[in-house]
Amino acid sequence: MKISVILPLLVPTPFLRAMTVFCIKTLRMHADHGFELIVVEAVHDYFDPSKHGPVALSPMINKYIGFPQKIGNIREFNQGVDVASGDFIVSVGNDVIVPPHWDTELLRVFEENPDCGVASLSALEPGVVIGPGTQQECVSQQSEIGVIDYVEGMYSPFMMWRKGWRMDESYVKIYCDSDLIMRMYAKGLRAYRSCRTRVHHFARMTSDRVDPEQHQRDLAQDEKLFYQRWGKSRLMIFGLIRSGQLTYGREHIAFTTPINLHYK
Repeated sequence: MKISVILPLLVPTPFLRAMTVFCIKTLRMHADHGFELIVVEAVHDYFDPSKHGPVALSPMINKYIGFPQKIGNIREFNQGVDVASGDFIVSVGNDVIVPPHWDTELLRVFEENPDCGVASLSALEPGVVIGPGTQQECVSQQSEIGVIDYVEGMYSPFMMWRKGWRMDESYVKIYCDSDLIMRMYAKGLRAYRSCRTRVHHFARMTSDRVDPEQHQRDLAQDEKLFYQRWGKSRLMIFGLIRSGQLTYGREHIAFTTPINLHYK
């Protein structure tokens, strides 16, 4: 199969498990082609197809890796990367709901951009729009160069890259995606985000429900490492990651505006 999707799980509550079922079923129903689904689950084995995983989901899960004790989100995810057989890796959380044709849209970005390192889709989050604001906007934005199919940009909760890259296990779980993008830019690759369609991301469904205090500690640790490693970068992509926006003629503001640093 051309695509391997890696879904890391920590789902101690019925709500999180129900959301995971919805996520997996939507991934399958909305894909144009077959793909390999790799589930990596910590602590519990609710989604182990060989045990008491939901019967209806068993045919949908191609590979399962269970961790009776947590070994760290990134190390768990990378074990999924290591057993993946696809040419492309897709990282997804169980609080991400994909649109129809998600696989075709991600692959299209790579096909049209030889320097693409990471592809993602636009997104809707509670109170936030990343990319075009309506479905009509996604398919009808016009300019003097025609329809705007994609832009240089990112959306890390749901993204695709070619196999051969792993998350850096120096991180616990949070800034590893931004670090991956920065490492790709250092190699001359780029991140592109499709404007043609959008995922729904519920945002922080697990971290707000499972040991949120530890999540804040992990966030501070990963944030400190990321800015120690990349804080002197003057790439525009770093400015976007740091501040969320960048304006011509005022690019320096993205690098100098104070931001909320949790480790401080």
